[in-house]
Amino acid sequence: MELITKFFFYLYIVTLIVVGFCGLFVAPWELRLVFHVDLNSMSAIDAATLSSQYRFLKGLELGCGCFSWRWRQQIFTSQPFRNSFLIIVWSGVFGRLVSLFTEQRPHTLFLIFLILEAITGVLMLLLKTNKQNG
Repeated sequence: MELITKFFFYLYIVTLIVVGFCGLFVAPWELRLVFHVDLNSMSAIDAATLSSQYRFLKGLELGCGCFSWRWRQQIFTSQPFRNSFLIIVWSGVFGRLVSLFTEQRPHTLFLIFLILEAITGVLMLLLKTNKQNG
């Protein structure tokens, strides 16, 4: 069980780091390709505002991934670190669920992300800490 949990854990944090980092630099391309948002069809200030917000969220994604990578050992051995990681995971799952129930069903890829994120959260909840640290 621990090996499966670590697989999902590392898959999750590497994805946060890679997607977050790349999204900072390819925001217009990603918005157009993934979300069908053409920044050129907006006023300059609206496009800049959307790009700024999108890059901010990508920066948070990168930051959460870096936090998780930096404290990966503590996340597995210390309940307070584990709880911090779980807040990150379940906040994302909750956001996706709110969207799922308030808007239409997203593309299949985003449902797959939801499932993988929820699996990561459940596995991390079930995993016992090897050593309790405050």
